[in-house]
Amino acid sequence: MTEEEWLATNPGLMLYHLEKNGSASPRKLRLFAVSYAYYLQKLPEFADTEPVAHLGDDVVEGKATLDQLWDWCQNTRVFGWNIANLVLAEDRGLGNAIRWRMALLWPETPPNPEASSVQQFEFLRPRLRCIFGNPFRPVAIDPQWLTSTVTLLAKGIYDDRAFDRLPILADALQDAGCDNADVLNHCRDTGPHARGCWVVDLVLGKT
Repeated sequence: MTEEEWLATNPGLMLYHLEKNGSASPRKLRLFAVSYAYYLQKLPEFADTEPVAHLGDDVVEGKATLDQLWDWCQNTRVFGWNIANLVLAEDRGLGNAIRWRMALLWPETPPNPEASSVQQFEFLRPRLRCIFGNPFRPVAIDPQWLTSTVTLLAKGIYDDRAFDRLPILADALQDAGCDNADVLNHCRDTGPHARGCWVVDLVLGKT
């Protein structure tokens, strides 16, 4: 895959590229699945899946277990297409499970513009880029950027899902000497953004 293809392709192929290069950690994959769960719970046919997103968040943060999430799904008879299947997947097969599900939604041929899956495509692709960044432009953190202001802002954004504060983080990073255009532009981009944002994770040392 080229950088041009990365910027234009569907989430399934993007995930395949990340998986093949070993740059998709289980935590990042789960955060991507959780961002999908937040999307699904807004659709009428998945209105009963709302707890999946919140429980998925708790699983990622170590505040809940996969067993608890599974028990909730069993008790409420949420099965099949539910995103919980992706959050629950074993680490070894998580990337493959998500990629397989994305491939069902979006084959390599362009999707039908009238299909509802197009909305899902437009939801997931920018969030995948927000979480994983651009694998063709890796960024290394400069310790000088990690002022107390920068780290406190990043922690607040992560904990509160306060993505509206990202432009403030960009200003703080710039004041600390950051001149990386990819970092600053991502923070100042109107989004959409997701928990696991690659810049926030970079500042907080999360992988």
